[in-house]
Amino acid sequence: MFLSLNRKIIYSIFSLFLISTIIFSSTFYVVYSSKIEKDQQASITRNTQYTDLLHRNVLLIKELRDLAKKNPNIRHTLKNYPQIKDLVSDTAHTNFLANEQKNITQRTKLFDEGYQTIYQGTTIILFNTVLLSLFIIFIGYLFNRWVLIPINTISTISEEITKGNLHLRIPARKKIKYQDELDRFSSIFNQMLDNIENMISTIKDKENFLQSLIDNIPDGIRVIDEKYNIVIANKAYYKQSSDTPKQAQKCYASSFCLKQPCINEQCPMYEILQKGKERTSTIQQFASNPGKYLSVNAALMQYDKSHRYVVEAIRDLSDDIDFSHQQKITSLGFLSSSIAHEIKNNLGALRIILEHIIEKNVLSKNTDKEHKRLLQTLHNELVNTINIPERLLKMTRYASQEETEFDCITSLGEIIQMLDFEAKRKGIFLEFKYPKKELLLQGNETDFKIAVINIIQNAINATDHKGSIDIKVSSSQKNGITISFTDTGVGIAEEDIEYIFTPFYSQGQQNKDSKTAGSGLGLPITKSIVEKFGGQISVKSKIGEGTNFTLSFPTHKKTCNKTKQVL
Repeated sequence: MFLSLNRKIIYSIFSLFLISTIIFSSTFYVVYSSKIEKDQQASITRNTQYTDLLHRNVLLIKELRDLAKKNPNIRHTLKNYPQIKDLVSDTAHTNFLANEQKNITQRTKLFDEGYQTIYQGTTIILFNTVLLSLFIIFIGYLFNRWVLIPINTISTISEEITKGNLHLRIPARKKIKYQDELDRFSSIFNQMLDNIENMISTIKDKENFLQSLIDNIPDGIRVIDEKYNIVIANKAYYKQSSDTPKQAQKCYASSFCLKQPCINEQCPMYEILQKGKERTSTIQQFASNPGKYLSVNAALMQYDKSHRYVVEAIRDLSDDIDFSHQQKITSLGFLSSSIAHEIKNNLGALRIILEHIIEKNVLSKNTDKEHKRLLQTLHNELVNTINIPERLLKMTRYASQEETEFDCITSLGEIIQMLDFEAKRKGIFLEFKYPKKELLLQGNETDFKIAVINIIQNAINATDHKGSIDIKVSSSQKNGITISFTDTGVGIAEEDIEYIFTPFYSQGQQNKDSKTAGSGLGLPITKSIVEKFGGQISVKSKIGEGTNFTLSFPTHKKTCNKTKQVL
């Protein structure tokens, strides 16, 4: 319950004064009135006894006078007792009883005057009490106006300031000639509020500048304190984590939806704060988007001895994968253009010459059938050779990610035909098995071919001379379309299989002597493309025996029987 200081002071003074007045008045009245009453009672008792004795004395004197009148001898005898003689003969003593009664009445009147004095004193005390009460009220009014009202105003303004209303100020008193301590305090208090508001405004401007600065950084940025709280983060990070800015949000809750800190080597906080590293890098996948790989570079920031922070720069590797994907398409396009430019004209000239030779030999009756068959076979192979640059150019032609319906067997045949020369050069046998029907996929055909190229090229690089690569296509209503790539290469260690789809992880890079080290983006790109088609990719491998990659796609529409040309 709130009780103002004004009331506390007035109530306390008034109660103290009232209690003291009552005690003083009661004590004064009881003590003095009791004493006067006792004195009066004693005086009355004494006067009564004295009056009784006087009455008896008067009666005795009267009897002596009567006896003296009746008996002269007694009068003569009284001469020997002068006091008794004077008492009997002095008539003045006969009236002293009446005089004494007057004295008693006078003394009683004095007692009444004493009581009246007590009553008057009590009245004076009560009157002084009233005057003192009015004086206290007046003092309370001045105290309230000069002290309590300003303090109450300061208290109210302070309470509003704690709620964030920094624009409020203590109003200055109008038409005041002399300032007191509270006026100076109010002025200093208002000046302090002005300084605080200016400082907070400056801090907010700097915070907004800092936030705007890091928001314009394309990579995700976040700063974490020792208690795993995200102190500051930019828009790119919240987009990566699909989270919203929250006060005192824990990093492990924001990134991985965990309730406890993650204590492992993949956690930058653990590596820096627990193991004492100054910098660390890792690849992570946030819980909100497990299909994306994020490169996290973290460093220790310590601006004093008692505060340590971890600054993380988070890059979405999807952009690097897409860029690498586009680079491969561009490189293949450039390669196709170069091949078409370099050999197409020469092959065309050879084709014209060969067709002229065939025309002459076909019309000639001297040419045997075997010679004619060989010339026709040579012509067919030359035509197929001329078509290779055309197919390569068609495959690398970027179609702005246009999705179409295409036959995956036809696309696979074109890729195998293009890579068959490289495989044969290494002494590797390519075998392609497929059903005699059309298997349709819905998506970007160029992306599909890039995914297949990545897998076959990896198999060629991993397979030694006289090895083999089997490519098998199957379909069923339950499992959809399945494409299997099986090689007899060196294989992949079991502990490495979980990392092969991680961006920038290359098995060749793990072996410094390996000549097959790549960028580590081929398989992540392949996995991303397969998932874009709504499919899945799985791997089985054994060191020294080979590797199997299996791509599973949902069937776009019912397949129809159609005879295919065997490559």
